[in-house]
Amino acid sequence: MAFIRHKGKTKLMYFEGDTAREVRDGGLVTFTDSGTVVPVRNDSTDRPIGFARRNDTTTDSALVPVEVPVEDYVEWTFDVDSDGSLTDCTVGKYIAIDTTGGASVLAGDSAGMRVDVSDTAVRTILVTGFISATRGIGILARRCSNIIPDTGTV
Repeated sequence: MAFIRHKGKTKLMYFEGDTAREVRDGGLVTFTDSGTVVPVRNDSTDRPIGFARRNDTTTDSALVPVEVPVEDYVEWTFDVDSDGSLTDCTVGKYIAIDTTGGASVLAGDSAGMRVDVSDTAVRTILVTGFISATRGIGILARRCSNIIPDTGTV
C-alpha cells in the first residue's frame, strides 16, 4: 500500500525526479545532492521531505508531486513489511523505513512504501497509533524541515 495522511495539514510541492532512481506513489522521498527526489535509503543522511503522489520512472520528464507536512505532528497511516508485525506495545517507539526489494516502481517493499518494525537503526517514524498487526499510524520523526530542525540525533 502506501503512506496516507491521517490527520494534519499538508500541501503538494513539485520537484524534479531523478534519472537513476524511481519513486512510487505513496513512498517516502528525500533529496539527492543534486536536488532531485528519490526514495529514502534508510541511512543516517536521509532527510525525508514527504510522500510522492505519483509513480515516477527514470525517463519521466514531469515534476513529481510530493505531499509535505506544513505543521508539526502530521499523522500518516502506513503498512508494515513482512519481517515483523505491530502490536499495541509498538506505540511510542521509533522504527525505520523498509528499503528491501528492487528499485523499480513495481517493487514490493522498496521505494519507502512500508515501515520495518524490526529495524530501529535509522529512526524515521514515531508510531503514534495501532490499527492492526500490518497497519499503523505515525509521524515523521526525522525530516527536512524549518519547523523542526533535524539534528540527526532522534
